[in-house]
Amino acid sequence: MSKTILISPLNWGLGHASRCVPIIKSLSEQGHHVIIAADDTPLAFLQKAFPNSEFIKLPGFRPVYSRSNTQFFKLASLIPEALINFRREHIAIEKIVKDHNVDAIISDNRFGCRSSKVHSVFITHQIHIQTPSFWHWTSPILNKFNNHNIKKYDELWIPDFSDEPSLSGVLSHPSNIPIKTHYIGLLSRFRTDNTKQEEQNIDFLVILSGPEPQRSILEQIIIRQAEEIDGRIVILRAKPDQTELPHDLPINVRAFNHVNDILFADLIRSSKKIICRGGYSSLMDLIQFNRNAFLVPTPGQTEQEYLAERLCSMGIFNTCKQKDFRLKNVCINPADLSEIYSKKRFDLNHFLENWVQSF
Repeated sequence: MSKTILISPLNWGLGHASRCVPIIKSLSEQGHHVIIAADDTPLAFLQKAFPNSEFIKLPGFRPVYSRSNTQFFKLASLIPEALINFRREHIAIEKIVKDHNVDAIISDNRFGCRSSKVHSVFITHQIHIQTPSFWHWTSPILNKFNNHNIKKYDELWIPDFSDEPSLSGVLSHPSNIPIKTHYIGLLSRFRTDNTKQEEQNIDFLVILSGPEPQRSILEQIIIRQAEEIDGRIVILRAKPDQTELPHDLPINVRAFNHVNDILFADLIRSSKKIICRGGYSSLMDLIQFNRNAFLVPTPGQTEQEYLAERLCSMGIFNTCKQKDFRLKNVCINPADLSEIYSKKRFDLNHFLENWVQSF
C-alpha cells in the first residue's frame, strides 16, 4: 500500500539534504509518495535532484557562524531564535500533515519536524555532542537538551554502524536514548563503481560546505594560495541556489556553484588530491568512493574537529586547522578505506520496506 512520507532535512549546509537522497530514492522507487519540506540551499539542492517530486517550503533561519576559531558563543546566542524556529516548524508541520494526509515524517536534525498524529523519525549522528575543552562542564546540559528533543520522536535512525569500525565514534556510541533506535549504515547519495578509472588530470578538488562566513573564508584561502602552485584546481562551492561565480579567479582555478551527481563522481575520480571540511555526509560519500581526503574542519565546529582527529589517528585521513592550512603542503593518506569498511553492509531498501509496514 502506497503511503505519503514527509522528509525534511536541516538547512545547515547541504549535508543533511545530501544524506536524505538515498532514503527519498528508495521510498519513491517502492511506490510511496514522498513530500520534501525544506528551505534555503537544501531546498534548491533537492529540487535539482528530484525535479518531479512535491516540495513545500518550510519556515527556517540561516545560522551564521563566527569568523573566529570558536563557535560556542555564537551558537549559544542563536538558541532563542532556534527555539522560536522549532515552534514555527512544528506548527507548519502539523498543518502539512493534515492538509496532505501524511502517514509518517522523517526529520534529519530538524527538531520541529514531528507530529503527535503520525509516526515521526529523527535522523542524527550526534547523540553525544562534543564541546570545547574549556566549556566541557556544559556538555551534560547540552546533551540533556538534545536528548529531550529527540525523545519526542517515535524512532531514532543513526547513519552509522552499531559496532567498530564505525565512522562517528563517540558521537553516536553508545545509543542511550530510550526510544526505538536503528543504526542504518552509512548514507551516500552515490552508487559507485569503484572499478571505473578516470585520468587524474585535476591536482586538487576542493569540496566546500557549511554555514557562512566560514565557508567563504576557506574558499578565499584556497583562491589566494592557488597562485603558489602550478596544478589545476577545481572548487565545488556548495551554492546550488546561485548562478554567479567569483570574479578574477586565478588561471589554474575553475569553480562550480553546483554539479550533478554524474559530474561530481567524475571529478572525484579525476582528482589526485581532495580537500574538504570533513562534514559527516562528505565523509560518507568519500568512503563510498574509497577516496581519502585532506580535512580542514570548520573552526570551532567540535563535531568536525573530533571526526578529523579521530580519522587521522586511525590512519585514514590527514588534517590540519584552517589557520595552518597551506595548499602546497597538502598530503593524502594512502589508507585503503575499502579494507576498513568492506564487511560493513546495510540493506537500506529492505529496512525501509519493513519500516513502512510497521505503522
